[in-house]
Amino acid sequence: MMLLFFALWLSVIVLAWMLARKRPEHRAVAVLLSVGFAADIVHPALDAMAAPPQADPVNQWLAWIAGVLGNGLALLWPAALVGAALIVFAGRKPWAAIAGWACALALLVLLHPAREVHARAFSLVQALAVACAVGIGVSWYRRKGDRPMTSAHFALAMILSTELVGLLGAWRLGPFEHWPISQVLYLLLFAMLLVSQWRYLWRSPQPSP
Repeated sequence: MMLLFFALWLSVIVLAWMLARKRPEHRAVAVLLSVGFAADIVHPALDAMAAPPQADPVNQWLAWIAGVLGNGLALLWPAALVGAALIVFAGRKPWAAIAGWACALALLVLLHPAREVHARAFSLVQALAVACAVGIGVSWYRRKGDRPMTSAHFALAMILSTELVGLLGAWRLGPFEHWPISQVLYLLLFAMLLVSQWRYLWRSPQPSP
């Protein structure tokens, strides 16, 4: 199941970058998917390094650094969601998302080291990020008029809808629990992204030499 999950995710990323070559507005979606994939791959290793250290001060410092880096990676996905929404829906630079990521990371460093506190903090950050990104998307939709949705609009709307459903489900089932349910939800998202991105790629004009 995990192999299928990451293989499908990687396929979506490759297709997103192929589409971004023909439709530059899709680059923000490709970056978002790539950031999420990289964070998911690297974070478990840093989390293991941040385990309760031995008495050696060097090991303590290394564990602290690994913990900070792990927290930064865990916060990348919600920050990237807001950044992508700012670029795709609002047509702005993602500086506000970057500043929010830095502030959240600094706050987690100050609140270190309780893992259960971090879990609640990550849940709150994720919820705030999704709410902010969805708000930006809804604002764009109300103002768009007759303008058609681009591949980036469509893909990001699907990603945000999945995140919103996941958060609502986590509210009832408990955050960070029932991973198989979450996994199936994201498998459906990746399948839809594969189909939609392939369709846009097939319909896109060939780039001029």
